[in-house]
Amino acid sequence: MTVRNTSIFLMPLLAVGCATQHPVAVQTPAPVAIAAVSPTKIVETRYDVRGYRDAASPSIRHEAHAVYRRTHVPVTASDELETVPRASYAPASVVPLPASEELTAELATQRQITGDVRAMQTSIAEMQQRMQAQYALLVRQSTEALKVRDQLAAERSRVRSVPAVEAVPASPAAATGGNADVKW
Repeated sequence: MTVRNTSIFLMPLLAVGCATQHPVAVQTPAPVAIAAVSPTKIVETRYDVRGYRDAASPSIRHEAHAVYRRTHVPVTASDELETVPRASYAPASVVPLPASEELTAELATQRQITGDVRAMQTSIAEMQQRMQAQYALLVRQSTEALKVRDQLAAERSRVRSVPAVEAVPASPAAATGGNADVKW
Protein backbone atom coordinates (compact mmCIF):
# COMPACT_ATOMS: atom_id res chain seq x y z
CA MET A 1 0.00 0.00 0.00
CA THR A 2 1.23 3.38 -0.77
CA VAL A 3 0.82 6.64 1.00
CA ARG A 4 -1.70 7.76 -1.55
CA ASN A 5 -3.86 4.70 -1.08
CA THR A 6 -3.72 5.09 2.66
CA SER A 7 -4.75 8.73 2.55
CA ILE A 8 -7.66 7.91 0.29
CA PHE A 9 -8.84 5.31 2.74
CA LEU A 10 -8.41 7.50 5.86
CA MET A 11 -10.01 10.68 4.53
CA PRO A 12 -13.58 9.40 4.47
CA LEU A 13 -13.14 7.90 7.95
CA LEU A 14 -11.95 11.16 9.41
CA ALA A 15 -14.78 13.03 7.84
CA VAL A 16 -17.32 10.60 9.21
CA GLY A 17 -15.75 10.61 12.69
CA CYS A 18 -15.69 14.39 12.94
CA ALA A 19 -19.26 14.74 11.76
CA THR A 20 -20.69 12.46 14.47
CA GLN A 21 -18.73 13.85 17.41
CA HIS A 22 -20.80 15.35 20.26
CA PRO A 23 -19.58 18.05 22.63
CA VAL A 24 -17.82 16.53 25.66
CA ALA A 25 -18.41 19.25 28.27
CA VAL A 26 -21.57 21.18 28.92
CA GLN A 27 -21.13 24.75 30.01
CA THR A 28 -22.86 25.72 33.23
CA PRO A 29 -23.91 29.20 34.19
CA ALA A 30 -21.33 31.26 36.08
CA PRO A 31 -21.12 30.76 39.87
CA VAL A 32 -22.20 34.36 40.32
CA ALA A 33 -25.66 33.43 39.13
CA ILE A 34 -25.84 30.59 41.70
CA ALA A 35 -24.67 32.93 44.45
CA ALA A 36 -27.34 35.40 43.52
CA VAL A 37 -30.04 32.75 43.87
CA SER A 38 -28.96 31.45 47.31
CA PRO A 39 -26.50 33.16 49.64
CA THR A 40 -23.27 31.24 50.28
CA LYS A 41 -20.33 31.58 52.55
CA ILE A 42 -16.76 30.41 52.24
CA VAL A 43 -15.62 27.64 54.55
CA GLU A 44 -11.94 26.83 54.86
CA THR A 45 -11.07 23.22 55.68
CA ARG A 46 -7.60 22.28 56.88
CA TYR A 47 -5.96 19.02 55.79
CA ASP A 48 -2.67 17.94 57.35
CA VAL A 49 -0.37 16.27 54.83
CA ARG A 50 2.41 14.02 56.05
CA GLY A 51 5.90 14.27 54.66
CA TYR A 52 6.40 12.37 51.39
CA ARG A 53 8.79 11.85 48.47
CA ASP A 54 7.90 13.26 45.09
CA ALA A 55 6.78 10.51 42.69
CA ALA A 56 8.33 12.23 39.68
CA SER A 57 11.70 12.73 41.38
CA PRO A 58 12.48 10.48 44.38
CA SER A 59 15.36 12.76 45.39
CA ILE A 60 12.84 15.48 46.34
CA ARG A 61 11.25 15.20 49.76
CA HIS A 62 8.26 17.29 50.85
CA GLU A 63 7.96 18.08 54.56
CA ALA A 64 4.68 17.75 56.46
CA HIS A 65 2.45 20.77 55.99
CA ALA A 66 -1.16 21.88 55.98
CA VAL A 67 -3.30 22.31 52.89
CA TYR A 68 -6.38 24.53 53.04
CA ARG A 69 -9.40 24.04 50.80
CA ARG A 70 -11.92 26.83 50.27
CA THR A 71 -15.47 25.73 49.60
CA HIS A 72 -18.63 27.72 48.95
CA VAL A 73 -21.46 26.37 51.08
CA PRO A 74 -25.01 27.64 51.37
CA VAL A 75 -25.88 29.76 54.39
CA THR A 76 -28.27 27.99 56.76
CA ALA A 77 -30.54 29.31 59.46
CA SER A 78 -28.07 28.22 62.16
CA ASP A 79 -25.32 30.28 60.51
CA GLU A 80 -27.33 33.44 61.00
CA LEU A 81 -27.56 32.93 64.78
CA GLU A 82 -25.45 35.20 66.89
CA THR A 83 -22.64 33.36 68.66
CA VAL A 84 -20.43 34.30 71.58
CA PRO A 85 -16.97 33.00 72.53
CA ARG A 86 -16.84 29.90 74.69
CA ALA A 87 -14.76 31.68 77.32
CA SER A 88 -17.54 34.18 78.08
CA TYR A 89 -19.42 31.62 80.22
CA ALA A 90 -18.06 29.38 82.94
CA PRO A 91 -18.19 25.64 82.22
CA ALA A 92 -20.98 23.61 83.83
CA SER A 93 -18.54 21.98 86.23
CA VAL A 94 -17.77 25.40 87.76
CA VAL A 95 -21.23 26.93 87.82
CA PRO A 96 -22.76 26.45 91.29
CA LEU A 97 -26.03 24.60 91.64
CA PRO A 98 -29.17 26.58 92.36
CA ALA A 99 -29.76 27.06 96.06
CA SER A 100 -32.36 24.83 97.70
CA GLU A 101 -33.06 23.89 101.30
CA GLU A 102 -32.52 20.19 100.71
CA LEU A 103 -29.20 20.80 98.99
CA THR A 104 -28.10 23.19 101.75
CA ALA A 105 -29.00 20.63 104.43
CA GLU A 106 -27.16 17.85 102.59
CA LEU A 107 -24.06 20.01 102.17
CA ALA A 108 -24.14 20.93 105.88
CA THR A 109 -24.39 17.23 106.78
CA GLN A 110 -21.48 16.39 104.48
CA ARG A 111 -19.37 19.20 105.99
CA GLN A 112 -20.16 17.92 109.51
CA ILE A 113 -19.22 14.35 108.54
CA THR A 114 -16.02 15.58 106.92
CA GLY A 115 -15.13 17.56 110.06
CA ASP A 116 -15.80 14.53 112.27
CA VAL A 117 -13.66 12.29 110.07
CA ARG A 118 -10.79 14.79 110.15
CA ALA A 119 -11.06 15.06 113.95
CA MET A 120 -10.97 11.24 114.24
CA GLN A 121 -7.94 11.07 111.98
CA THR A 122 -6.15 13.63 114.17
CA SER A 123 -7.14 11.73 117.33
CA ILE A 124 -5.94 8.43 115.86
CA ALA A 125 -2.62 9.99 114.84
CA GLU A 126 -2.08 11.39 118.34
CA MET A 127 -3.04 8.06 119.94
CA GLN A 128 -0.63 6.25 117.64
CA GLN A 129 2.19 8.57 118.71
CA ARG A 130 1.39 8.00 122.39
CA MET A 131 1.29 4.23 121.87
CA GLN A 132 4.63 4.30 120.08
CA ALA A 133 6.13 6.32 122.96
CA GLN A 134 4.71 3.83 125.50
CA TYR A 135 6.04 0.92 123.44
CA ALA A 136 9.50 2.51 123.34
CA LEU A 137 9.33 3.00 127.14
CA LEU A 138 8.26 -0.64 127.61
CA VAL A 139 11.14 -1.87 125.45
CA ARG A 140 13.60 0.26 127.47
CA GLN A 141 12.21 -0.97 130.78
CA SER A 142 12.27 -4.59 129.58
CA THR A 143 15.90 -4.18 128.57
CA GLU A 144 16.74 -2.71 131.99
CA ALA A 145 14.83 -5.50 133.77
CA LEU A 146 16.79 -8.12 131.82
CA LYS A 147 20.06 -6.43 132.78
CA VAL A 148 19.05 -6.37 136.47
CA ARG A 149 17.97 -10.03 136.27
CA ASP A 150 21.30 -10.98 134.69
CA GLN A 151 23.16 -9.04 137.39
CA LEU A 152 21.08 -10.74 140.11
CA ALA A 153 21.79 -14.18 138.62
CA ALA A 154 25.50 -13.37 138.46
CA GLU A 155 25.45 -12.18 142.08
CA ARG A 156 23.65 -15.37 143.23
CA SER A 157 26.15 -17.57 141.47
CA ARG A 158 29.04 -15.58 142.99
CA VAL A 159 27.51 -15.86 146.48
CA ARG A 160 27.04 -19.64 146.10
CA SER A 161 30.59 -20.11 144.95
CA VAL A 162 32.08 -18.38 148.02
CA PRO A 163 32.87 -20.87 150.86
CA ALA A 164 30.73 -20.63 153.94
CA VAL A 165 32.35 -18.67 156.77
CA GLU A 166 31.12 -18.59 160.36
CA ALA A 167 29.40 -15.47 161.22
CA VAL A 168 31.46 -13.52 163.77
CA PRO A 169 30.11 -10.36 165.26
CA ALA A 170 32.18 -7.42 164.21
CA SER A 171 32.01 -5.67 167.57
CA PRO A 172 30.82 -6.53 171.09
CA ALA A 173 28.34 -3.72 170.91
CA ALA A 174 26.71 -5.33 167.97
CA ALA A 175 26.40 -8.58 169.92
CA THR A 176 24.81 -6.87 172.93
CA GLY A 177 22.58 -4.70 170.96
CA GLY A 178 24.75 -1.54 171.12
CA ASN A 179 24.09 -0.64 174.83
CA ALA A 180 27.13 -2.16 176.49
CA ASP A 181 30.15 -0.14 177.22
CA VAL A 182 33.25 -1.64 175.91
CA LYS A 183 36.44 -1.28 177.91
CA TRP A 184 39.79 -2.13 176.55
